[in-house]
Amino acid sequence: MDETGQDLDAAIELYEKNTRLSEAFYTPLQCVEICLRNQLNRQMANTYGELWYQNGNPPLNEDSVRMIFEAIEELKKEHRVTPGRVVAELKFAFWVGLLGPKYDATLWRKSLYRGFPASGGRTRRVIHGRFNAIRRFRNRIAHHEPIFHLAPIMRHQEIIEAISWMCRNTSAWALHHSRLLLIAAAVGDE
Repeated sequence: MDETGQDLDAAIELYEKNTRLSEAFYTPLQCVEICLRNQLNRQMANTYGELWYQNGNPPLNEDSVRMIFEAIEELKKEHRVTPGRVVAELKFAFWVGLLGPKYDATLWRKSLYRGFPASGGRTRRVIHGRFNAIRRFRNRIAHHEPIFHLAPIMRHQEIIEAISWMCRNTSAWALHHSRLLLIAAAVGDE
């Protein structure tokens, strides 16, 4: 209502626009999250072994260890603890956190930088900044907050580009299957 000067019809129209834009981000957000976790898991497994998340080899901080513990405990309830399920159960925040400054001298330099072969030499700081911004944007959508005013087309381009840093084929697939540009045009978002 504040955005539309208390015009109820315009507010409902804006709400519907936001919903359609949010829906259209499903494919690119799914691709970026899955690609990131698979790339980082691959690098961690290559360096520390397949069970890196529980073998004590990588120098993980308390928060990361807690998130792993919570993921495994959740999977134990369903008797479904396998390496693949643990990787999938770990939150996007966990994976983005592995790119953070606290892991620069350890995980990044020893292993994780290899997960971004097409990043054009971007630094850990730049890569972490992009994925953290994507994480925050994803959370806005997941929590049903407004995104219409956050340059959705630019956000979409940033997501597609971040995927390309890891895998150009996945980036092309995500762009091909994304409906964001079509929806943005339909709702009048340039």
